[in-house]
Amino acid sequence: MHLPSLLQRGASALAFGSLLLFTACDPDNEPDPVSEGRFTNVYVVNEGAYGTPNGSVSLYDKVSGEITSLNVFKAANGREMLADVAQSMTIAGDRGYIVANNNSKIVVVSLPDFKSVDTIKSTLSQPRYLVAASADKAYVSEWIQVPFPSAVAGRVAVVDLKTNKVTKTVAVGRLPEEMLLVNGRLFVANSGDNTVTVINTSTDAVETTLTVGANPASLVQGSDGHVWVLGNGDTDYNNPANSTKGSVSDFAPSAPYTVRRRDLNITPGYGSRIRRNAKGTVFYLKTAEGVFRMSPTDASLPTTPFLKRNFYGLDVDPDSDVIYTGVALSYNGPGRMVTYQTGGLPLDSAEVGILPNGFAFY
Repeated sequence: MHLPSLLQRGASALAFGSLLLFTACDPDNEPDPVSEGRFTNVYVVNEGAYGTPNGSVSLYDKVSGEITSLNVFKAANGREMLADVAQSMTIAGDRGYIVANNNSKIVVVSLPDFKSVDTIKSTLSQPRYLVAASADKAYVSEWIQVPFPSAVAGRVAVVDLKTNKVTKTVAVGRLPEEMLLVNGRLFVANSGDNTVTVINTSTDAVETTLTVGANPASLVQGSDGHVWVLGNGDTDYNNPANSTKGSVSDFAPSAPYTVRRRDLNITPGYGSRIRRNAKGTVFYLKTAEGVFRMSPTDASLPTTPFLKRNFYGLDVDPDSDVIYTGVALSYNGPGRMVTYQTGGLPLDSAEVGILPNGFAFY
């Protein structure tokens, strides 16, 4: 697999970021920092500038329709979170877990006050995503090292959420990204390969490895019960003619795991992802060509974007199915959050932090 250099990634993302300008009124000032409500908070994960620990989380209140804090961790704790690339945030019960990729730590906060509880750091190396299997146990995907000049086999850390300690690691493919828990199995998308590792969560041992399309980085479960994987393809920045098209693969979440793979007519590119509505009847494919929409029952893959914009981040509210998108305007300045109805009409826009790449709903 061809892996672009950091400079190539930056140049590519900056090019599309310049196309994402969205004009709207910014908040004039910052109101009270922390919402006391529940089921109304949306946390916007802002990566921050690479190599500079200024990753942050902004807080959006669904009731007022306002960003109530551009940097909720600082507002709640009186200090910066010091996240070098805030990669993702997972909510488990009344705890939030913010994964800082480049300085290899996970910041644990209580919700909804966002007070600092702990930092998981020991033995973690280039963590990416966390999924909670129970109140006591979570899994964390780890790159182990940056993928330049070449990627190495990654791993999944097993974390005791009572002690916030890593208790075990499981070897997987190169550059593991998002994970999905279904029927006692953990499915790990290995973006540096064309595989998905299947881990038995009772034993925390690898059960098998499945072959899918190139560069799988995200996966969801559809209403049909299948696991659906978006293959981002492979973008060759030096010779675009050598780029590999993306794909959508699906399979039942139990042995023999027969994989059906179908190729897209585009190369989605680095940072693309698949998301679903609450019922799993609609999928959204965020790609460099825009957002495509499909259903698990569709006979063919979509060819025309549903939203023709190149977003930096995208997630779907599990309560309302409202689509939340992140817009990157530069690599060192504020980005924007833009929300859309399921029909594609824009609802709201607000200023957030640097490089908004994802959302967590509480």
